[in-house]
Amino acid sequence: MQYRRRLLVSSLLAGACTGGGDAARVNDRTGVPPADAAAAYDDSVGRARQDSINRAQPGYVVDSILPPDEAWRRFTADIATQPAALANGAWSRDALVAKWVGAIEANDSVTVIRTAMNRPEFAVLVYPSSPSSRPPLYQPPAVLWNQLSSASLQGFRRAMVRLGGRPLGFLSYQCAPEPERQGDNRLWRDCTVRRVRSPGDTVMQRLFGAILERDGHFKFHSLGNDM
Repeated sequence: MQYRRRLLVSSLLAGACTGGGDAARVNDRTGVPPADAAAAYDDSVGRARQDSINRAQPGYVVDSILPPDEAWRRFTADIATQPAALANGAWSRDALVAKWVGAIEANDSVTVIRTAMNRPEFAVLVYPSSPSSRPPLYQPPAVLWNQLSSASLQGFRRAMVRLGGRPLGFLSYQCAPEPERQGDNRLWRDCTVRRVRSPGDTVMQRLFGAILERDGHFKFHSLGNDM
């Protein structure tokens, strides 16, 4: 069941579920997804199985040694609809953090995941202007996305297990005073949360990664944390 839930979360990060805020939530007690998320789970299983088959074929080429144009073509080949803007985030940094805090306290795993950048958003809106898309820092999009999504998945799981379903004691948050600019994107890094962990114990913790800002929309670049 733990493996099944991990596949579901991965599919949400991949952008398989992109509905609005009224979408049904995952049953966090049983780990069984609702109808719309079940379809995403089945799709993620199929993708994982096909990827294993592809890698076993003679002549399979690892993305990291492909020419950049071919690596990009392969990474975006299955994105049917290219996003024009960030979706399911918030209209300000403050609103995004408040949305995340509320979702954690409500044990709302789907909303937590949807506050983070998904795969189509990364591919179309973020990667092309990233320093990693060109020399000397070039990384293939699939490699970079794997790093980001793995950090988000791990951070998500830790946050839900250790903080989910109980008061967070949130007081405030802060990020670096100036963002890192990447084309039309701005990344607010070094974000930390000040909260009351227990009576008399106020702490500063990194509970999520950088905040991505694009055209007045805000999402988490990653849910990676220091927990």
